[in-house]
Formats: sequence, C-alpha cells, structure tokens
Amino acid sequence: MKYFEPKPRTGFNINIDIPGSKSITNRALILSALSGKNVILKNILLSDDTKYMIEALRSLNNNINLDSSTNTIKIKGNKNPTYDNLELYVGNAGTAMRFLSSYLATGTGTATIYGNERMNERPIKDLVDSLRQLGIKVEYLKKDGFPPIRITSKGVSARCVEIDGSKSSQYISSILMAAASFNNPLEIKLKGRAVSRPYIDMTLAMMTDFSINFYEENNSIYIYPQEYSCSEYLVEGDMSSASYFLAMALISNSTVKLNNFFKNSIQGDSKFLSVLNKIGLITVESTDTSITVKGIPVYKGIHLSMNDIPDVAQTLAVVALFATTSTKVWDVENMRIKETDRITALKNEILKLNGNFEEFQDGFLILPKSLSSYKESVLETYDDHRMAMSLSLAGLKIPNIKISNPECVSKTFPNFFNEFNKIYLEE
Repeated sequence: MKYFEPKPRTGFNINIDIPGSKSITNRALILSALSGKNVILKNILLSDDTKYMIEALRSLNNNINLDSSTNTIKIKGNKNPTYDNLELYVGNAGTAMRFLSSYLATGTGTATIYGNERMNERPIKDLVDSLRQLGIKVEYLKKDGFPPIRITSKGVSARCVEIDGSKSSQYISSILMAAASFNNPLEIKLKGRAVSRPYIDMTLAMMTDFSINFYEENNSIYIYPQEYSCSEYLVEGDMSSASYFLAMALISNSTVKLNNFFKNSIQGDSKFLSVLNKIGLITVESTDTSITVKGIPVYKGIHLSMNDIPDVAQTLAVVALFATTSTKVWDVENMRIKETDRITALKNEILKLNGNFEEFQDGFLILPKSLSSYKESVLETYDDHRMAMSLSLAGLKIPNIKISNPECVSKTFPNFFNEFNKIYLEE
C-alpha cells in the first residue's frame, strides 16, 4: 500500500481492538531473559520492534517459542549470557537497542548492536557513559555518542552509577532491569530531570511483578542482587495505540469502544484519556479491560506540559486542528530524538494542510482554522509509525488526504489501518 487515503466520516459507532503494548512486551522479554526461568507471556505485541527483540534474544541463547495465533510466547531465559563476537541488528527499535545493551552487561563476551540509518542518528551517549561507569567497555563504531556500538563485558561489580535521563527514560529503565543481575548491590543515581517518568515507574512496577525488591530515596534507586521470578505475565493493551481511537471519537463526534484497554494501566500514556476528557470527550462506559467513549460536536483546545506523555503529543496536535481555541504543548523536547524529529515533522505536515503551527525547541502552538481553510495534501510520515497514525486522523474531517508509506505502522501496530477502516464498514 503506497498511500492510505482516509475519507471524511462522522457519527459512527464502532469496536476497536487495541494490540498489546510494545513497551511492556519488550520489557517483559528482557525480564524473562534475566530470570533464566520458564515464563509464559500472554497478549504480546508482534510488531517490527518486538520481532527485533525476539531475534536478538534468540541469538543470545534464550529459548523462545512464539504462537502468533494467540499472541503468546513461552521463553526459557538465559541469565548472564555468554557470547562471542555477536552481531545484533535492531532496525529502528530504540527499546531493543537500549535494553539489550544492559542485558549484555550482565554476561560475558563481545557483541555489536547496530540498527538502520535513523538509529545511527539517535543518541545513546548517556547510557554508554553509565555502562562505562559500571566497568563495561563500550566502543562507538562510527560517530561518538551514537550507534552502532560494540560492548565487551566481564560482568558488573560496581556499586554505584549515575545516569542522565533528561533525553530518554529508556536509559534508566535499561540499567534498572539489569541491576538485579549484577554482582553487588547497586545505587542508581538519577541525574537531571527524567523525561517520561511514568515509563520508569512502569519498569519498576514490572520488576515488582517479577519478584524484584528495590527502594528509592533522595533521587537514587537501590537494588541488590536477586532472582527474577514470574511464571506467567499478561501484557496490557497499548495505551499509545489507544490514543488514536480516543482522538478519533472526539474529532468525529462518534462512539468508539476500545477492547484490550486496561482500566488500571501501568502505562503513562493512559493519562491521555483524562486530557481528552478535559477537552470534552465523554466516557460512556468503562470495564477492567474495555472503555467506550463518545465525542462532542464542538470542543476547545488545551495548554499543557506533556513531559510525562510525549508519545501522544502528535495525536493531540491533530485534535488541535479542529478545536475552537488554541492548543499549546511544552516539555517535549525529546520528541526530536525519536523515530524522526517529531516537532519539525508535525510543523512540515500541518503547514501543508494550511494549518497554523508555531514551533518551539520543546513544543508547539497550534491555532485552529475553520474547516474550509484546510486543504488536501499528501502527508509524509518520515518512516515514523506515530506520524502515520496521528496524521490519518486529519482525514476524518479534511477531504483528499493521502498518508504516504503507511506500512511504517508495522513498528508497533501492524493492524492499524484495518482497525481504522472499520468506520467505513459500519452502517
């Protein structure tokens, strides 16, 4: 499919199936590997990012049996792996690149981790600096501060590490998950203001589910050597993926039921529901694993920091196009080091639609226009799944929109456009 061409549609009533969470699936895979035990993972996401993680872990002698018909994995973990001149390819999967780096540090050997061209532009210096503090030899193979990297490990005996999480919370999560498999108790000092703090909290919650104890005090997290243990783990539905259909209901004044939407989610992006509720989205019904929401004919914009939920800022940007007042977002500078520079990419595409977009270093301001002021356009996605999914929502109101390279959604939500097209099948 070269283009996805959404058609304007309002007032529908549909059921959407949300896939399992990418963030939770890849964390669960690493935690299972670290356990060295048999673990069953249910409701996993099978996408590009998780496939890269699975193949890398298999290369590190984790026994993984995948049943794609039931989205279930049976894994026999390989604790403290031994490896020799291994090469691990991770595409543009940031979680795989970062989490595997610390997993390698728990073992012994030399391995190279590399990805695609965009991955080579995504910074990893703060994580590498921390690994070096831990006594791990890490070499940059092309450009200092960026992948690909070569890691040589003899295990970790250090007792303290400082890590800067101001660019990505994944650096902190990476060290956290590996820490219980190091040789000595470890103090992890958090330096600077951590972005996406809910993702760190999600990591800690999952570690608790896998029987790991820790405590946090004065900006440090303390973990001692322990055994990971969890026989079965259920992966939540992906709250980032849910964001597009919550926004769809609001933009189109429609009713949408989301299945696999966990009421007590550990994911930070679950907060996006409350953001849209403030704007006017109505929660009609909520169960432990589903929610039904309804839009309204007219809604206002909102001004807020999205430091905790930057992955849904693009979704809100498209919602903002059809509001009656301005929307301003700040504290999301790390959007610039994702699959693309998402702030600049949003500006480029919204300007194509004849929208108003003011770009800041750490955010943006959108002044909505009348619907008739927007114009048809072919929108680029920058090989970024979230650009493709969020921009498709513009086609609910603006005629003759084309989304280029829609296949990039396979990174986290391969079935996205099949779910989207349900609005045209509904009577």
